[in-house]
Amino acid sequence: MPETSPTILTQQLFDRLFRQYERKLCAIAYTFVRDESTARDIVHDSFMSIWNHREDVVFTNIDAYLFRIVRNRCLEYRRSRQLERDVYEKILMKERGVMDYYTRTIECCDPNELFRSEIMEICRRQLEQMPELTRRIFTAHKFEGRSYKEIAERFAIHPKKVDKELQQAACRLRLSLKDYLPILLLLGWLQR
Repeated sequence: MPETSPTILTQQLFDRLFRQYERKLCAIAYTFVRDESTARDIVHDSFMSIWNHREDVVFTNIDAYLFRIVRNRCLEYRRSRQLERDVYEKILMKERGVMDYYTRTIECCDPNELFRSEIMEICRRQLEQMPELTRRIFTAHKFEGRSYKEIAERFAIHPKKVDKELQQAACRLRLSLKDYLPILLLLGWLQR
């Protein structure tokens, strides 16, 4: 069998090769990548690479040469896609892990318990700082459930004085708990 001489790529030969092999190479590329647009892009990129390196391109078997270039580009594409999928999966797994951690943390945490001790401590300190009568009236009303009339009789004062003392106590507590009010309102709303 006589050996064929190497072919040098000219513009005319390049155009002829492109027209002659484009469809066939696109079909081959499609078997690797399973996407027509991607297959066409790979074939066109392969031809562009051949043209850009035309001074270096010397081949004896045009079919094998073109097939090898397109196949290699398809394999590169598949490897890069697989790498992208692997990286994407790792990111997803990491995000799922973080979300699972946050979900478990939230599920384990009772928001009422989270702030209850802090709020109770602030209330306790404020009650200690209130005048004796105000503190006793507030305790009788809020913790013992006594009415204004019962408190007025117990401390021998007018019911309006009971109202005034309770307003003062509520005002002090509201000021000391101002940072917690949005949370308390939200928790109260969520428990409905």
